[in-house]
Amino acid sequence: MSSLLASHIVGLGLALGLGLLVGLEREWAAHKLIGLRSFALIGLAGGMAALLTELWGGWLVAAGLLVTGGIVVVRYLRHRHPSGAHSRDEPEEVEHGVTTLLAAVAVYLVGAACVAGYQTQAVVMGGVITMLLHWKRPLHGFVERIGRDEFSAIMRFVVITLVVLPVLPNETFGPYDVFNPFQAWLLAVLIVGLNLVGYVAFRLLPADRGAVIAGVLGGLISSTAATVSFAGMTRRNPGLAAGAALIVLIASTVVYGRVGVELALVAPGLLGQAAAPLAAFALVMLVAAALIYPRVRRQTVEMPEQRNPARLDVALTFTALYVVIIFAVAAAKTHVGTDAVYVVALISGLTDVDALTLSVAQLFERGQLPGDVAWRAIFLATLANLLFKIGAACVLGTAALRTYLLSLGGTSLIIGLVLLALWP
Repeated sequence: MSSLLASHIVGLGLALGLGLLVGLEREWAAHKLIGLRSFALIGLAGGMAALLTELWGGWLVAAGLLVTGGIVVVRYLRHRHPSGAHSRDEPEEVEHGVTTLLAAVAVYLVGAACVAGYQTQAVVMGGVITMLLHWKRPLHGFVERIGRDEFSAIMRFVVITLVVLPVLPNETFGPYDVFNPFQAWLLAVLIVGLNLVGYVAFRLLPADRGAVIAGVLGGLISSTAATVSFAGMTRRNPGLAAGAALIVLIASTVVYGRVGVELALVAPGLLGQAAAPLAAFALVMLVAAALIYPRVRRQTVEMPEQRNPARLDVALTFTALYVVIIFAVAAAKTHVGTDAVYVVALISGLTDVDALTLSVAQLFERGQLPGDVAWRAIFLATLANLLFKIGAACVLGTAALRTYLLSLGGTSLIIGLVLLALWP
């Protein structure tokens, strides 16, 4: 069997399989407008149309799309108006019909893509189509729960991303050849987006949450702000000390997840070097948090109101901090040596880990900073940030909170320094 024939058979098989997958979901959901066999045939039709373009040209796919669309539209209209009767369908039934119609068109195109050489993309899109159809209730429920504040936050994020970003030049300026306005703002968008995920989750979840959930949300939005807020609460409610300590430790652990996401998006090569030591220390932090958890298992906490992170001033502040740090790291590496990079990481990490992480990741990607120095600088910045949060909590909180954090957080910090020093 020739490789070309095998490729065509595989492509048609994928087109059939993806059509069956979508059709199975529609059958399971009891939407009978177009069923399992019809979706399978639509996928095959798209695949055959793409296959025959080698003989008759690309117009055949477009013609097949029009025919398929026409057939499903007629089927939809006959379903709504049987025997010429006036429609009495509920709005939900109408929506089901339109969604199924659009899914049929999408399956035709996915089938064509399977044979046209885009099999990976077709499989991904087939899965996306199926999940969008299957997740109707969760998606609509999410939209119904979004209030004015959440919608405003999302729209501001869209403005920050789609209005500002395209007009910025995508080239480097200034000394050390490190400042790229487009990339700097793109990284600011990344950080605002991560914060926005936490903010939307904060708005959608119930007001009274467990300490673990509060810690995760605090880490997503701002671990430092969460530390300061809950440390202050222990002054007014001394019984919250154990819960506040758990929140600080969990929020500080989430920081390592954020760092992992940032490295995966900006410098995947650096993530390969940094993942093991960062994950090892995150595990240490989780063990420390687990030692407190039994004391607060049934305790609920109410997080203080959070400000919308999708604000222009937040993006501008992060961009300015990022630019300062990337220049400082580049200058330190050029004029003093790699040891000076660690000093910059130690100082900048006291207040912000994200800016240092992304600055170092960018320099690594450009070949201006060795990987060993880069991941150690990031690790050191996270330890400095943990030290700052422990210190702030000890100053703002009660004696009980200080006891928890100095014992568990302090021990974790010492273990982190040992890991940093001894990791090969």
